[in-house]
Amino acid sequence: MSFHDQQYNEKRDFIRMQVETAASLRLPATGESLAVQCRDLSSQGVQLIVTQSIAPGTRTELSIPSPTPGLQGLEASGEVIRCSPDGPGRYVIGVQFDSLG
Repeated sequence: MSFHDQQYNEKRDFIRMQVETAASLRLPATGESLAVQCRDLSSQGVQLIVTQSIAPGTRTELSIPSPTPGLQGLEASGEVIRCSPDGPGRYVIGVQFDSLG
């Protein structure tokens, strides 16, 4: 079956992959660095699980280490576009990338 024949719920320009991995999120405005959990990833953004609310519009720098020695991890900067509660002390944020490195 080709990509165009596949049925899917989301109508995105880029495929979003489910990725359950630890990552680090830095907030340049405050210098704060947070341990986060990556939930899904695309070439345009990421969904993360965090332990504090982060306001939309907040600039971020994301680092996802590679589990494979010798293979470079992902470095990206972007902006929080949404934040919603996901249980006690847990939030889901959406970050839109503006730079991938």
